[in-house]
Amino acid sequence: MKLCKLSEILDYKNPGVIRRFQKENPQKSDRAEQIFEDLKLFFWGTRRHLLDKSQAPHDEALNFFFIMDDDMREIDQMWHIFLLYTRDYMEFCQKHFGEYLHHQPDLVPVFETRGFEFETNLEKFLNYNVDLFGEDVLRRWFSPTLASA
Repeated sequence: MKLCKLSEILDYKNPGVIRRFQKENPQKSDRAEQIFEDLKLFFWGTRRHLLDKSQAPHDEALNFFFIMDDDMREIDQMWHIFLLYTRDYMEFCQKHFGEYLHHQPDLVPVFETRGFEFETNLEKFLNYNVDLFGEDVLRRWFSPTLASA
């Protein structure tokens, strides 16, 4: 499995995706670049998790699905727009990960049928990502939830 350096993925820019997001989400226009950065972090985290899990398959802390939680909706919206730029998205995935990153909506039923509980999965996901990216990133990812709490 290919995993680029985090700095390499963060260096990637796509003004077209940013503009389209701003056009479709004018209320989030000032945060569009940060949301795109967070999407790239999410992509990198998914691959890093798979790599870590392959190197330590019995580590219970890694036994979770790397999901796009409902509270991460704005990052998911950015992903949907990036997918519209198919050539850019394909090239991005190939260059940074060596393969296409599929978008699979609503994974909760899938992992629940495999014996995973949502709350346990989310807790492991949060712990892993706090260690990987820090609290500030998780606060941005889950900002709709934190703002209403």
